Formats: sequence, structure tokens, C-alpha cells
Amino acid sequence: MRFSLKLALLAGLAAGVTYLGSANAADEAKLREIKGCMAFQNKVRGDLGKQAKAKDVNWDSIQKQTKEWLKVAEDLGKNKPPKGDDASWKEQTTKYMTNVKAVDSAAEKKDADSFTKALATIGASCGACHGKHKPK
Repeated sequence: MRFSLKLALLAGLAAGVTYLGSANAADEAKLREIKGCMAFQNKVRGDLGKQAKAKDVNWDSIQKQTKEWLKVAEDLGKNKPPKGDDASWKEQTTKYMTNVKAVDSAAEKKDADSFTKALATIGASCGACHGKHKPK
């Protein structure tokens, strides 16, 4: 009886881990799509802006988030544009990647002024890409 109970618990645990692993993979796949990349970018950009204004800036947390943002920004450029031509998409996503790298570089240097300016540059650049590539 005890052995059967232990075996049933172990099987349930294995099924749960498998489910969570597949859900995580599905979430990562969605993140790599344009909509997921933009949702991530909007959230992290807002969070980073708030953190940069804090009295005691937690640069370790900021640096971790900018590294994640770099990966997502890289994924954005791998997508096909939903509207507009591929050459423009490549140009826009390359500029975006350059801007995200500037945010990451400022975070690495713990340079609050450069960090804030780099975030503002990204915020000001959204319209150029969206005007050419975001469907209505």
C-alpha cells in the first residue's frame, strides 16, 4: 500500500514537472513572436525607468533585466515584419538592438544619466518602426 502511494505521488510529480516544462516552452515561443517581444519590452522599459529613479538603485537587478532584454531584442529581428518590407524591418530592428545595447552598456557601467538617456532614446524611437511595420 505504501509503495503504491509513493509510486502514485512520484508519477504525479513527474507529470507536473513535464506540464510545467511544456508550459514554459510555450511561453518562451510566444515571447519570441513580435507581440511577445513588444509586451516584454514595454514592461521591462517601464520597470527599468522606475528602478533608475529609486533612491538606492539596484544595479544587479537592472543588469539582469537588461541582459534578458538583449535576448528578446535579438529575437524581435528574427521575425518577419507583419507589414512593410524586409529591408526596412532589418534596418529598424538593427537600430532597436543598438539602442537596447546602449541601455545594457549604461547598466553595466552603473551610469544613471546614460541609462536614463538610453531608455528615453528607445521610447522616442517607437513611432519610426510602428509607422512602417505595425498593422492597424
